[in-house]
Amino acid sequence: RDRALFATIYHYGLRVSEATLLQLADLDLVRGRICIHRLKSGLGGERPLLSNTARLLGAYLPVRLPTGTGLFTGRQGNLHRQRIQQLFRRYARVAGLGEEFTVHSLRHSIATHLLDAGQDIEYVRDHLGHVNIQNTLIYARITDRHRERVFRELEKSYEIVKA
Repeated sequence: RDRALFATIYHYGLRVSEATLLQLADLDLVRGRICIHRLKSGLGGERPLLSNTARLLGAYLPVRLPTGTGLFTGRQGNLHRQRIQQLFRRYARVAGLGEEFTVHSLRHSIATHLLDAGQDIEYVRDHLGHVNIQNTLIYARITDRHRERVFRELEKSYEIVKA
């Protein structure tokens, strides 16, 4: 459950509260789709299910506790925000990560990783559900690999004057 939970949070750039909004009905493994619900007036909707996430969710569903309607449940029902944060802190401690890492770090990480992988800022904006591109531009400033790649592409461009 926990691997599927944190993979879903990371791959879709979810806030902790958005992870708690996921319902079992939002997942369609047959079609390979997941419905994301965004907070803060974010843009949600149906998204393709990444194959690794689908594999983890497929392994989790047969052992999912039927104690709630949420996608991620525990003995007491749907997982709540505080429980997800508590689980993350435990795993972060085991992994030797500092106290500054939180579940929200996964959202920041996927944004940076998408830019490093060559995705443009508009895709990252859509992926995170940002309405305003200004909220996404902070990630463009913190990734050196993205800056380097863009610079190299510009350098090859015939539109740039070469001395």
